[in-house]
Amino acid sequence: MSVKKITSLFITALILFSMFGTASAALPGYGEELQNAPSSTSTVTFTDVPTTHWASKYISEMASRKVLEGYPDGKFRPENQVSRAEFATIIVKASGLQAKKVNYSSFSDVKTTDWYSPFIEAVKDYMTGYRTADGSYIFNPTAPALREDITVALVKLKGYDVSRLANRSIIEAMFKDYAGISEAAKDYVAVAVENGLVSGYQDETFRPQASITRAEAATLLWRAYQYGNDNKSVGGGNQTTTTTPTPPVTQPTSPTTQQPPLPVKFSVDTLVGGLGKGQIDGPVRQAKISEVQSMVIDKDNNIFFLDGDDRNFLKIRKFNNANGTVETKTIDRTFDWDYIADDKTVTHLDYSKFKPQKLAYNGASNKVYVGGTNHIDIIYELSPVVQVATYSSDSNGKFDFIGFDNHQSLTFGVSYYGNGSTKIFQGEKGGQASSLANSKESTGVDLLPRSIDDLYRTMSDAIIAEQAIYTLNTYNKSLSKVQLYPRKVETIATFNNIEFDCLVAHEGKFYVASGTTIYEIGLDGSRSIYLDGKDLTYNDGNPINKISQLSFDSNGNVIVYDDDNKAIRRINLV
Repeated sequence: MSVKKITSLFITALILFSMFGTASAALPGYGEELQNAPSSTSTVTFTDVPTTHWASKYISEMASRKVLEGYPDGKFRPENQVSRAEFATIIVKASGLQAKKVNYSSFSDVKTTDWYSPFIEAVKDYMTGYRTADGSYIFNPTAPALREDITVALVKLKGYDVSRLANRSIIEAMFKDYAGISEAAKDYVAVAVENGLVSGYQDETFRPQASITRAEAATLLWRAYQYGNDNKSVGGGNQTTTTTPTPPVTQPTSPTTQQPPLPVKFSVDTLVGGLGKGQIDGPVRQAKISEVQSMVIDKDNNIFFLDGDDRNFLKIRKFNNANGTVETKTIDRTFDWDYIADDKTVTHLDYSKFKPQKLAYNGASNKVYVGGTNHIDIIYELSPVVQVATYSSDSNGKFDFIGFDNHQSLTFGVSYYGNGSTKIFQGEKGGQASSLANSKESTGVDLLPRSIDDLYRTMSDAIIAEQAIYTLNTYNKSLSKVQLYPRKVETIATFNNIEFDCLVAHEGKFYVASGTTIYEIGLDGSRSIYLDGKDLTYNDGNPINKISQLSFDSNGNVIVYDDDNKAIRRINLV
């Protein structure tokens, strides 16, 4: 090692000591990741791995634990390269993750019928995919597993807090090829080196883009799960890092020696947007979003959204899940309609005056609706053809919610700032809706904010039950119930201790986003954390700061609108 390199490492050690009182971990020596072999002697042997082979003990140990397997001819082939699919399989078996057969794939180049599909789905939060030029997300299952990819996966699986522990100066001093480590991987490599998971080579390189052999995979996995130190906290005071070997991964029949359960993480993919503000249609690689004001998803996972930063000029847009493109539904003469009042007065509603406000989706009929104003408050069915679904004779209201009961009637709430009321209507297809409730008459719930500036910033939704309507909104944060027969209005619960950024009703419950955390609220007022924002990992490296719109796809994944990144994104739960 050169004098310059030694000096640099010495300075790094001094910095660590001055910051934490004691160094958080003893820096490994070059090549240490391939040392400290298992002390036990395993009975699993392979014809091409003699006991004199440098990795024989690692291979035998990991094979005995069913993490690695040989070939039917009795060979292990230690020098064969490991593909990304093979390494996904290896870490599932080593870590205790559950590989389950799924009927979907998170990656366009992985079919659900591929043997490695369940393993790749199990590790998608730990092994990153790649976004291609056409916007698709791929895994590259047959490509070689790279050292930096594997390092990232090991650090994530071990649960180290990269945001607090990473110190790049260590690896910058240690490795001549530091610049060759991908920017997104540098923090993970730094944490892995500090905690003894990897150490690089004797020639002072890390070789981040190098592939690994089956023998090296056995060694790295053994070191990470049988020997690597598990102190994930930042050093300080008298705290030191233990070098006690971590308990080995064993069969489920020996729970006392199993690894502690790994934290559940959920990966986030960008479906469309993230390319700056705009209203550009086309494939996702070029499509842009301005500001999503309302969003629904149909059974085919097509995403319909109202887009625009001026509520008087919102566009109805659609992300087509089948071909990965965005298109705009033109508000044209199909939205023209002649409104007949009092069975005699005819008013022509010109399409150019229609201002969309709220989208809704009826899963039973697989139809999308849009509510808005055009002289009167009106709801259109958008597919298969545009036609009037229902309307009220009132005008200039703000649509709070649109829902459907078991009889397929449309129930919708509209707030009127001018007269200070919220009304709930129910209408049949094509006919005028009748009034069910009116907050001003104490027969309904008040969803109005106190300031007109908050009117369109306030988000509401409702669950339509057989004899009651449950509402929740982001302004008063109150879960209310309007019992229809006999009429009774009550507040079930108020949630003043959390901030409501957006909400949605889904399958009989409300889901509220506060920052990046999503709460589930039952009709009895019970509240629990559905998804903690700290458990999100980002496949494209762009974090979400606040969820501005919220919905669910047909697979049970959460679809959100991230206004900071101008992107519609998917949180992969299944």
